[in-house]
Amino acid sequence: MHNYMLADIARVLKKRSVRVGIPGFELCLALLLLFYGGNGAVSADMRRAAEFALDFFPLVVGTLLFVSVYADDFKCRAMQVAIGAGVSREGIVLAKFGECALLLLFTLVPTAALCFLLPGTRHLFYTDAEAVSVALTVAQVFLRTLGFMQLAATLCFLTQNSLQGAIAFALLSSNAMFILITMTLLTGPLKDNVGRLRPFLYTALLRSVQSNIQNGKPFAGIFVLAIGMYMLLPLMLALLGFRKKELSF
Repeated sequence: MHNYMLADIARVLKKRSVRVGIPGFELCLALLLLFYGGNGAVSADMRRAAEFALDFFPLVVGTLLFVSVYADDFKCRAMQVAIGAGVSREGIVLAKFGECALLLLFTLVPTAALCFLLPGTRHLFYTDAEAVSVALTVAQVFLRTLGFMQLAATLCFLTQNSLQGAIAFALLSSNAMFILITMTLLTGPLKDNVGRLRPFLYTALLRSVQSNIQNGKPFAGIFVLAIGMYMLLPLMLALLGFRKKELSF
């Protein structure tokens, strides 16, 4: 499984879409931080610009990585070959999860470095509170993207169709699903009978954790709920479902 994961990561990093798309995102981020607000900009403007750009990370970079990790394997039957070579189905699921986490770290580290270093070239330096806010946003974006990947990957493993997973990831990472569910929960009979469930959506839970940390409030319970419901539970479902699924890709 270890060799399979490393080989797959090497394959993803060689893809042209990844080698062009990720530097392209970082270039846009750099330009935003270098010119946002003009000569009258202050450190708070840099914080807002960094957090604004980071909010697009799941949709732009996350989609590139998700499609590279999952779609190609289903398309060329690499998973089937790996299973035939002795890699367990559980190992495939866990390896894919590990790949996504490592690739996200690999791309988020230089992105975070830009967010912290480029404002200094304009002699604009974050206050302690602003630096903590940007750092927590980076962590929140990492967990949000990884959680969306696992939710969409579970759909891939259960249906053996990467297109459905890619569509699901795009809807989740673009916040389209979050907005749709929010509108549904806050209107009509669901609002009266179920209550305001919006705070229990994954994005809302992670933002609550971030807010609580910044305000010095307890956050462990919300964090465990978010990771358990939206990352570990889908991972377990993928492990169980793919184990029993007859391979047809």
